[in-house]
Amino acid sequence: MFKNNDYWEEEFVEYKDKVIDSIYFDNCTFVKCDFVKSVFYDCKFSECTFINCDLSLSTLKSCTLNDVTFISSKILGVSWSNCQEPFDVKFDKCNISQNSFHLLDLRKMKFLNSQILDTGFEECNLEQSLFDKCNLEHTVFTNNNLKKANFESSKNYLIDPKYNDLKDAKFSLPEALSFLSLFPIKIK
Repeated sequence: MFKNNDYWEEEFVEYKDKVIDSIYFDNCTFVKCDFVKSVFYDCKFSECTFINCDLSLSTLKSCTLNDVTFISSKILGVSWSNCQEPFDVKFDKCNISQNSFHLLDLRKMKFLNSQILDTGFEECNLEQSLFDKCNLEHTVFTNNNLKKANFESSKNYLIDPKYNDLKDAKFSLPEALSFLSLFPIKIK
């Protein structure tokens, strides 16, 4: 469906392309697009918004996402690790379960009102990132910089302080009690 190599201020509604190769999207909006199992290769997205889209099981190879927002979208089983810098993404009301964020610079990233189940954050810089009203059940945080990250309104997280830098990170009760489960103690 995409016939050009670059698009500016376009709106795409209900697109279903499965291979998107070497296209530059600037300030574009994608609405109700079905990109399930699509392959994005060497694409650039700048100041773009995805609304009610499904990108589940899609593959992102050498893509750049700069100031990209996903709203009410389903993004299951995606590895973001092959994306290029800059990587500046915001998720709002999304299901981003079973995703992989590995070795990415996610400083100041915003995860809002989202389901982030069974997802892996490994060796990421999540300094000053915000997890606002997110469900993080079975999500793994390993060897991350979580300095000044904010988890105050999120739930079901289990973050091992031995394997993550949590300096000045924010948590709230009762969810912060999950840290106690990591110690060999019995609480009555």
